[in-house]
Amino acid sequence: MRRLLAVVLLAAALSGCGGHATATPRTTCPPPAGGRCAQDIAWHGPIYLTPDGRRLHQLILCGGTLHATETTDSVTIRLHLGAIGAGAMSCAKVDVGVRLRAAVGDRTVVDSVSGRVVRVVHGAPQDPRSSPTLRG
Repeated sequence: MRRLLAVVLLAAALSGCGGHATATPRTTCPPPAGGRCAQDIAWHGPIYLTPDGRRLHQLILCGGTLHATETTDSVTIRLHLGAIGAGAMSCAKVDVGVRLRAAVGDRTVVDSVSGRVVRVVHGAPQDPRSSPTLRG
């Protein structure tokens, strides 16, 4: 019985980074050395728009998931970075994007974390080494 309790407590302690959402806010997750905790982060720099106006994207170090909420006046984006274990931060830039129901058109693109307006650039990043990189 004591072993079972110890295992349950250890599992709860180890699941502190990137676990399931809870109703109450958690304290900040201390990232493992060379890794990162799962989190939504503020968008920095421009976001690129495909020629059809329906896909927003950017190169993100170690990837992530981009979500969008659309209204008639705006597109609100949210970048979620997944947890990465210790020592795993040597990874590639990944083109992360979201396909919209309708073209951006005259709508404003807003970051959900910071509330700031995001500059939209038509086209694609031309050189991965010179494009802005979002990190967690």
